[in-house]
This record gives sequence, C-alpha cells and structure tokens, in this order.
Amino acid sequence: MPTLQELRRKVNSINNICHIIRSMETLSIVKIRAFQDKALRLKPYTQELQRMLDILISRLPQEYLNHPLLEDRDIYNTGVVMITSDWGFCGSYNIQILNAVEKFIKDNYKKRMNFYPIGTYALKFARSKNLKIINSFTHLMDSPNFIQIRRLVRGLVRDFLDKKIDELYVISFDFINILKQEINIRRLLPLKPVNIPERKEETFLFLPSSQRIIGPLLENILETTMFQIILDASASEQAFRRIAMRRAYENAEKIKEKLIFQLNQVRQTKITRELHEITSGIETLREKEVTKVGR
Repeated sequence: MPTLQELRRKVNSINNICHIIRSMETLSIVKIRAFQDKALRLKPYTQELQRMLDILISRLPQEYLNHPLLEDRDIYNTGVVMITSDWGFCGSYNIQILNAVEKFIKDNYKKRMNFYPIGTYALKFARSKNLKIINSFTHLMDSPNFIQIRRLVRGLVRDFLDKKIDELYVISFDFINILKQEINIRRLLPLKPVNIPERKEETFLFLPSSQRIIGPLLENILETTMFQIILDASASEQAFRRIAMRRAYENAEKIKEKLIFQLNQVRQTKITRELHEITSGIETLREKEVTKVGR
C-alpha cells in the first residue's frame, strides 16, 4: 500500500495537471471564438463569389470561358490537399481526417496522386505511407492570414498551369458550429463546377476587357475559398481540442477523487493504529501499576 507522502505527491501532481488542462481548455475557447468570428463573417462573401462563378459559367458565351483555371482536361495527375493540426491534444480530429484520406485513396486507386499536406500530422502520415509529396506546409493553422493563403494558392495554381496536377481536391473539416464539425471533400481545381447549371447564354460588355476581369475574379474566388477552408479547419481543431480538454479534466478529477479516498483510508488506518498503540501502552502501564500495588 502506498504511503501518505506518496499519495499526497500524486494528488498534488493531479492538481497541477488539472490547472494545465483547464488553461488549455480556456485558450481553446478563446481561439474558437476568434476563428469562428472570422469564418462566419467570410462565409457569405465566399458563397456570393461561388454564386457569381455559377452565373458566369451558365450565361457567358463559350469564347469567354477559355481561362486555364476553367479548363477541363484529361486527368493524369490528381492533387490532394489534406489539412490536419500541427499539435496534438485535439481528440480524434487528425484521425478522422487521415481516415478520410485513406478512404479517398482507396476509392480512387486508379488515379495517380500528388499530395500537399498541411499540418505536421498530415506530413508524418504522407511520409509513413510513402505518398508523393509535391509541397508541404506546417504551422499555418496557428494564426492563418490571407497573405499566407495567397502564397499557398499561387503555388497550387502554378502546379495546375504547369500540368503537374490536372485536378485538385481538398480534404478538411467544415466548421458548422462549436458542437458540430463535418469532414468535407471538395474539388478546388479546375474551378468549373462539376454540376453546371443549365446554360442560358447572354451578351455581356466587359470594360476594360474580359481577360482583365475574369482572370482576377477567378484568382480571388480561389484564394477566398481556400482561406475559408483554412479558417473552418482551424476553428474545428480548437473545437475538438476544447472537448478533449474537457474530457481530460473530468477524468483527472475522477482519478483525484479516488486518490483522495485512498489517502483518507491510509490516514485513517494510520490514526487507528496509533490510537491502538497508545491504548495498548496505557493498558500496559495500568497493569504494571496494579502489580506494584499488589506487592
């Protein structure tokens, strides 16, 4: 049986762990609110850009739709962006993403795939599975900003235009709310929607020119969409971490209660033993006194 000193040391260790876990949970809540605010404010803008793209593709004459980012071509190389966290302590967040990646690879085993892991866990997974890595990005999720995402997207676009990849998929978490996050697999390139609305060609007048309007618009749509994806993934990561820290705190409290109960038992046993020794000593002294008086 452990001694009182050992049990007190364990209780103190659990108390320190509880303080650390509580701090991590609080930090996650603060980060969730920051990422959630950015993601939810950006979402209407992203949706409106996507609506504009659908309208353009369904109404513009075909001669205006010859931009390389809209080009449908034979698929020889598929690019896959998988987004995980850089740090642990976030429950099943990384496991779910990596399971989705494995399923995607299995379902598309005939395709030749190139990977763009975002996050330390995605990079480790790609290396462990000997996947072909074109480029990787770490520590992007801690504090994502639009300038970083623009650099990332320009690299992806360059690979698409150089025909290193013929299509691009992104596997990540969508942030619905603080209690609900869903894995989403979406095709990012080419930008032409898979299900094109019914075409109704109309006449448009572009000033100064269609090239100077459509090109920057497509790049803006791509960059904004990727920024939305990264913000959703970051908010989802913090939501998973908050839940994981809450469960860890509850488990630590249960262990602490058991240790305190065990400590009280040991202390009570020690007190009982000491009282018994004192009582036995008193009885022995009384017996000696009675013997002396009898003589």
